[in-house]
Amino acid sequence: MPTVLITGANRGLGIEFVRQYAGDKWRVFATAREPEKAKELKQLTARHKNLHVHALNVANEESIQNLAKELDGKPVDLLIHNSGLYPREGQKVGGIDYSGWREAMETNLYGVMRVTEALLKNVAASDRKQITAISSSMSSIHRVQNGSVASAGTSYQYRTSKTALNMAFSILAKELEPRGISVVLLDPGWV
Repeated sequence: MPTVLITGANRGLGIEFVRQYAGDKWRVFATAREPEKAKELKQLTARHKNLHVHALNVANEESIQNLAKELDGKPVDLLIHNSGLYPREGQKVGGIDYSGWREAMETNLYGVMRVTEALLKNVAASDRKQITAISSSMSSIHRVQNGSVASAGTSYQYRTSKTALNMAFSILAKELEPRGISVVLLDPGWV
């Protein structure tokens, strides 16, 4: 039975990934910052013995290391980085919320890379060896240069954090390719 680990699995795309993979009989490690408050995850856990819920805050190093210890030696065929932060305030020059920007970078870039590093042995020990992250067309420099900013607002924090993620994953893909680990980005569009 293949294994998938999904970050940010308590709502949106994350909970749907959980439904689909659990229904397809994968062993699912679903993570959430506060699993005790994740009602849908609890309901799915009651229906699927192959679903295991773990606490994970991707912006917290101790939380990441705790998860890595819990999963020590367990192969992860597919690591899905779904956790994300989309700040809504402080999006205009003259009023940029730099604290929100740091939080977006911490979650959308650094958290993804920290979790990847912490679980790389798990992925390498699997049969499939796949890592993916959710990106966004909003991170496209080309779209911004061609006038697409107005349609989605300025969104400095989110856009730049996802652009940085795209570059980091492009580098990671090249670095891990000799080890047989595939690294891809997904843009699901507006959800």
